Amino acid sequence: MYKFIFKLALTLLVSNIFYLNVHAQIAIVGDVQGRPAVTRSFTDIQGSAYLYDSWEKGKVKMMNGTIHDNMELMYDQVNDELIFKGLSNQPQTFLHPVHEFTISKVVNNHVVEERKFRKGFSPVDGANNMATYEVLAEGNTLLLKRTAKVVFEDLPYGSSTKVKTIRENTHYYIAVADKLVKIKNDKKSVLQVLNSKSTEIDRFIKENKINFKDDADLSKLIAYYNTL
Repeated sequence: MYKFIFKLALTLLVSNIFYLNVHAQIAIVGDVQGRPAVTRSFTDIQGSAYLYDSWEKGKVKMMNGTIHDNMELMYDQVNDELIFKGLSNQPQTFLHPVHEFTISKVVNNHVVEERKFRKGFSPVDGANNMATYEVLAEGNTLLLKRTAKVVFEDLPYGSSTKVKTIRENTHYYIAVADKLVKIKNDKKSVLQVLNSKSTEIDRFIKENKINFKDDADLSKLIAYYNTL
């Protein structure tokens, strides 16, 4: 009986220590739960791993519908990870799933750029349903942009030292509901997806001299399609 009680007490003690160790890593900033971000060094790499290299203000909507406003955010595009500034300025990752977020670039107290990102789309091109896409146009039909940054190692000719660089891979998608269709930045590819209104779209392209390599022009085209 004594041995049984001793083993039970030991088991409870170990369980409590494990519980405390796990929960000691969880921080609550306001009502936002997070855990310390894994430290990754990009100092010896040419290029930036982040959307912006500094903390910027933003809004975050969680999968459960909760909204957190006026947060300081950084978006790591190498690891597809959203980071927020926690207690004592410590970088934190969100404990619960993020649905969408907006980051505003501020210069001299003025917002010069605002970009929205969203998760939860059907898996495509090797990405899972938690992959992050930039929302370029809203409506029944969405225009999405997926930017993935990858670290490459090159050995320059005549050198014995490898050079690490960050390269950016960008793909565009048109989405209805949560189904994504990949497109190229050209007229033919876009018209194949928007074929139900191809006559009106073709006229709009000509009248507005749409440049398919320009995100703003492509967004304008999808916004027009959503009015038809």
